[in-house]
Amino acid sequence: MWRDATRFVLHPAGAFLAGAVSASAGACSSKHTRCQGNQTPKGKTPAHALDSVLMAGKPVVGRVVGQSREVESVIGGINYMSKNVPTGLYAKRTYPPAVGVSRDLEGNDVEVFGVEVERVEAQIDNSRDVGLNLDSDGVQLVPNTFLPIDYSNVDEVVRQYYPECCRLVKESMGARRVFAFDHNLRSPGRKGEDAGAGFKVQPPLQLVHADYTEESAIRRIRDLTKPATRNDIFYSAGSGGPLIAEDAEDIFQHRFCIVNVWRSIHPEPIERDPLGFLSPGSCPDEDLIMHEIHYNGRVGENYNARHGQAHKWWYYPGMDRSEAVLFKTWDSAGQFCRWPAPGPRVPATFVLHSAFEVPVREEAPDRESIEVRCIVLF
Repeated sequence: MWRDATRFVLHPAGAFLAGAVSASAGACSSKHTRCQGNQTPKGKTPAHALDSVLMAGKPVVGRVVGQSREVESVIGGINYMSKNVPTGLYAKRTYPPAVGVSRDLEGNDVEVFGVEVERVEAQIDNSRDVGLNLDSDGVQLVPNTFLPIDYSNVDEVVRQYYPECCRLVKESMGARRVFAFDHNLRSPGRKGEDAGAGFKVQPPLQLVHADYTEESAIRRIRDLTKPATRNDIFYSAGSGGPLIAEDAEDIFQHRFCIVNVWRSIHPEPIERDPLGFLSPGSCPDEDLIMHEIHYNGRVGENYNARHGQAHKWWYYPGMDRSEAVLFKTWDSAGQFCRWPAPGPRVPATFVLHSAFEVPVREEAPDRESIEVRCIVLF
């Protein structure tokens, strides 16, 4: 079921325009006009400008499901890239990129290129009794006892929660070794709070995306087999040596994955900004958009997607702290790979995902969640 779509255009300073609503200091109001007003004040840059898309459209109207786990489906507001944004599977490695951002040395998005967002109301189905799994669907729900630590304390997260995530992924996937290497805290009400080690709490990302491409996944493996740098969150917790003390070329001779462990850390079940997953089999290659991230000295890559009529969305309603979602952001055994690992192939290479808006009761708490990224070796 697909309903009303509203478009947003990002001007160079990173602010979105919704429909015919004009920028506060700009002069344009057309849906597809790139505004030049509202430039960033000199000496300041917008931190993570893509966050401006959050909740930019009109509210979704529908039935409030609250903390129910039995709901069959909901109508949710999901932000895609518009049909005006060029699709593609591979980076052009030119500056400026067709679609992407430029980041400063502190990780802030200081320029955004080619981004135009289309908001669609989609049907998102309850996947609790469907039996989704990582190999076929790229996502899997697992029970997991909540670890009562301070998740805003990087040291506690790295030293206590990272090992728990590694154990959970290893047991769930039958892996040889698992290494947790990064995490995000997300909460709209706590956006910008210090999360330690130079990281800040981020809002839920309401934009359809995947975290890695084949090129960026391989590069991440190579980076983690080298000595840690100050940009690595585990740098201060270790000796400065590599997180993965193995040869990258040997790793590539076997299957490897990048898997996120995602869970709520709020005492109440999630109602606002739940996380949805786009079934890999329902999204053809021609709906994918290469998103380049230009750093000083390297180019990162991930995927966005445009809206497709065949897309099928899943989510786990009423998630609480007693469970976690594992979802793949890359699998070298996946059918999408150009350079697959030796051995059997699996249908799901990665899963596109996004926070989405649903009608909620007024007193529903903000979502508070953590996602830990793990390298999985077989």
